[in-house]
Amino acid sequence: MHRNLKCAAGIVLIHGVYLAAGWLFREAGVALNLRWLWWNLFLAFVPVMLALPAVWLSARRGHWGPCSLFLALVWLLFLPNSCYMVTDLIHLQGSQLIGGNGVYLQSLSGWIQLVYIAGGIFLALVDGLFSTALIHQAVKWKKYPLFDGLWLTVISLLCGYGVYIGRFLRLNTWDVLRPRELIPLLLQNIDRFTVLFSVMLAAFFGFALFVFEQVMRTGRNAG
Repeated sequence: MHRNLKCAAGIVLIHGVYLAAGWLFREAGVALNLRWLWWNLFLAFVPVMLALPAVWLSARRGHWGPCSLFLALVWLLFLPNSCYMVTDLIHLQGSQLIGGNGVYLQSLSGWIQLVYIAGGIFLALVDGLFSTALIHQAVKWKKYPLFDGLWLTVISLLCGYGVYIGRFLRLNTWDVLRPRELIPLLLQNIDRFTVLFSVMLAAFFGFALFVFEQVMRTGRNAG
């Protein structure tokens, strides 16, 4: 757990540097819409804030009790926000990076926007992967690889579907508190694109998680 806390502290520090850089860019005249970017990044960090106490409680008690299970459930509801930011590249529309003839433009402001938004997407994805890796460490059954693989598949699919819900249905995590309105809306909007988009994002998140956990495992072995 100590190692996990150190990793979390490092992630918080990097987020702080990222926020400070965005403020400096804005002060220098770069057209950055920090309001939506910082808000989405905060939502992406929420799973980390939920996974840490959930794993700590389960480790302290030796099993998953009501409190840790509740935190894990809320973690799952917020998890898609970390992968959601992958779709935020859409906000580069109008940044004048490419001319009408397909040639890249030498617009420093536009390229700073691209790099900064890409950095936010990377941080958000790290938040989601790190929090998922924490939960995975606590629920992994080494004797049952089939269950382990099924768990990762379900988590990835729910994450991908959550991105679809947020991007196309424009719903928020807290809309789960309105089940009478939410469930009919979800059922009415299931089609071929819904399934394929969700599977695509699930495959992306699942592959990223596999790579992330391999890197973490290598780091633990090296330490």
